[in-house]
Amino acid sequence: MEKKTETKSHEVRGIDHIGLTVPNIDEATEFFKKVFNARICYDVHTPEMPPQCGISAKRNVNLPEGESIDHIRLLRIGNTPCIELFHIKSKNQFVIDTIVNFGLTHLAFYTDNIELTAKKFVEAGGTLCSEPHLLPSEIEGGAKNYWVYGQAPWGSLIELISYSSGIDYPENSEVDRWTPDC
Repeated sequence: MEKKTETKSHEVRGIDHIGLTVPNIDEATEFFKKVFNARICYDVHTPEMPPQCGISAKRNVNLPEGESIDHIRLLRIGNTPCIELFHIKSKNQFVIDTIVNFGLTHLAFYTDNIELTAKKFVEAGGTLCSEPHLLPSEIEGGAKNYWVYGQAPWGSLIELISYSSGIDYPENSEVDRWTPDC
């Protein structure tokens, strides 16, 4: 008798993590801890391990020849996907510090108290692009809906957002955006 194999649904369940290359993992970790209460999950690759480089690194993460990954750490902030911090030794690095470029341009963090989070952001070494201000659109606008962009100490763009007044979803919306449990 032939055994039937059960197949499971091949459904994408959500974002697991977001990768972010930083100039110093320990300093970036402290920034995320001070501002967002991040916690370390674990170091995927420690500086004591041989660097990831060469053909396997090219195949695995498209790392250019002559460059190496020497530290990787996973952080968790609240009940959200992890942030995977990378330290890469390279002669050709630059900061994506504007949303003009293609690809991942910024991280956005939901906060219940945007004024306090913005203050912590600056105290931890970040720079705000402006003061927190009301979300401008009819969909996201509301008396308590604020946002502000800033730059982390190493230059990456980070958005702080709060929409406790709610979102006015249009009729053609297929699903609500993720919002933390209240």
